[in-house]
Amino acid sequence: MKQQPLLTALCAIVFASNASTQPQCSAVSGTQTNALVELYTSEGCSSCPPADQWLSRLKNQSQPVGNIVPIALHVDYWDYIGWKDNYANPEFAKRQREMAALGHARGVYTPQLAINGQDTRSWLSDARFKSEVANINHIPAKAEIRLTVNAQTAKSVQLSTNIKTAEAGPLVYYLALQENNLQSTINAGENHGELLRHDYVVRQWLGPFKVGADGKISASHEIQLQAAWKQHDLSVLAFVQNLRTGEILQALALGLCED
Repeated sequence: MKQQPLLTALCAIVFASNASTQPQCSAVSGTQTNALVELYTSEGCSSCPPADQWLSRLKNQSQPVGNIVPIALHVDYWDYIGWKDNYANPEFAKRQREMAALGHARGVYTPQLAINGQDTRSWLSDARFKSEVANINHIPAKAEIRLTVNAQTAKSVQLSTNIKTAEAGPLVYYLALQENNLQSTINAGENHGELLRHDYVVRQWLGPFKVGADGKISASHEIQLQAAWKQHDLSVLAFVQNLRTGEILQALALGLCED
């Protein structure tokens, strides 16, 4: 798509393989930094399906590229050209603008990929992507994230978040609920007639929440679920970010608990 000007939980680890799990349905991030892979996309963008397919392939690779936490954030600013993306949220476009500003990107566009807050086109090159992820994975983690599910029903997930870091702030953390194995038949717009498949689609976005001045925070959250969402395809993720530099200190993703 044409570039836009820059404007202004959970028993088993799904993506971050260096984290450990606990029998009480909780998980803690590891000692190395996991790579947060943010894809900004839209069903109304004719250039986006190849990037969506690339992101989906990450979950099926027999040889994982590294410790990654992928998310797909569908933006709404292409809805006007004929197709309304039902996965889109204005908050995701806001997050994209903030990411671009903090990472000194030249603008926002779709499909746009950011790895730990830095704009990159590495999804077009497996070798480059693997190299960027490896560089991040070799960095000692600057924060520890622990997620614990306290209750889970068909309507909501209640979890506690514990974060510890020695880094100076201002620091915040985000929570998101995402879903895999989604598809849409597109009846209008640039992708008219296409059957699009999606993974890692963010359904709920919570935050930013401030981390305490001492670098620690413990909090409880309730994430609402919709009946149409498939619980076995849902996962929750958290990441910690420095608001001054844009640096992602750590990220963690986990699948919903199974009965």
